[in-house]
Amino acid sequence: MFRFNYCLIWLCLYANLVFANIVKNDPAVLEDAHLRTPGLIKKYGYPFEEHKIDTKDGFRLTAHRIPKRGAQPVLLVHGLQDSSASWVLSGPGKALAYLLSDRGYDVWMLNVRGNRYSRKHIIYHPLQRQFWDFSFHEIGIYDLPATIDYILNRSGGYKKLHYVGHSQGTTSFFVMGSERPAYMKKIKLFQGLAPVVYFAYTKQSLGTFLAPHIGDIVRLANLVGIYEFPPENEVWRELLYKYCTFIFRNTCTYFIMQIAGVDDEQWSGIALPKLLGHFPAGTSVKSFDHYAQQINSGGFFKYNYRSVAKNRKAYGSAKPPAYELANVDCKVALYYGKNDPLAAVKDVQHLRNELPNVVHDELLTYKKFNHIDFLVAIDVKKLLYDSMFSVMKRVEEGEL
Repeated sequence: MFRFNYCLIWLCLYANLVFANIVKNDPAVLEDAHLRTPGLIKKYGYPFEEHKIDTKDGFRLTAHRIPKRGAQPVLLVHGLQDSSASWVLSGPGKALAYLLSDRGYDVWMLNVRGNRYSRKHIIYHPLQRQFWDFSFHEIGIYDLPATIDYILNRSGGYKKLHYVGHSQGTTSFFVMGSERPAYMKKIKLFQGLAPVVYFAYTKQSLGTFLAPHIGDIVRLANLVGIYEFPPENEVWRELLYKYCTFIFRNTCTYFIMQIAGVDDEQWSGIALPKLLGHFPAGTSVKSFDHYAQQINSGGFFKYNYRSVAKNRKAYGSAKPPAYELANVDCKVALYYGKNDPLAAVKDVQHLRNELPNVVHDELLTYKKFNHIDFLVAIDVKKLLYDSMFSVMKRVEEGEL
């Protein structure tokens, strides 16, 4: 143990030396990588509010807001391991939250349970197993409804809001629509960026490689007391940031591209430091387990407890039931890329055919558009956001 700690100290010192020399060249990148969402919004001159939202099962969530009193509310919901920072990282003129605010919307950014901003529960502590007993299912049936009600109660009379979700932010929305269909009447338009539901055509990736073994991995993790991934630890977060950004930068970039899809043309040189300053933001091991079950099952099912007795207790059946996508009857717009290994074109089109009210279906024309281009691509406004704004306007004017 002493030798390990001694080596770790020297690694930290070496990283600091390398880091210090590079930081001198671009202090703005360093600042944005280490500022949290409130600091980023304030830095660029936008108004900011922080709101605490309580769910019916005891979580206290944090929502970040760029307020516009009396304006149409828009709710942005991030993906797995992400946070509200994803909507502002690219900065003014590029990031979706700023662009929506510039267009006169009241912008709300949710942080779902378990990420770095939403680690409070009225009973359980993050060190307890019960705190992490959730996946996208609980986000859909608890976090999203509580947030929608909270926003509409403070919207100055609006009965509906716009919802934009990325990746897991779409999965949890479809759970809400399936399980709590009354909330579809509170949605003016749902816009799904890289919607993740089906995985039949998902490209070979780390996720698809691990999926058949996830049961054993989860059991092993739980056996040694690991229920969140990665564990929230500022020392390790900073070490990962420094080494991955400055020493093994090409290796880390390669690894990210293998997961999200290779797109060097839209990958800014400052994207990696900013991204790693805010990602990963934390979630439960069960979240990965539930997604792996979807890969293995080929459908869209509730969580499988791997026990007939537990499944019967939870669902009244030996196997978990499928979510009822036919209940998602609000207006839906889907956006997806040809180079996204996590939301394959045929899988999204399968999803589209299951939904009853798709008003806009867009396969992005840029062939290399990948899973994180939805947030950080250099030309994301031209490639995607301008189309989203047009669809929103058409819905508001009754054309769709």
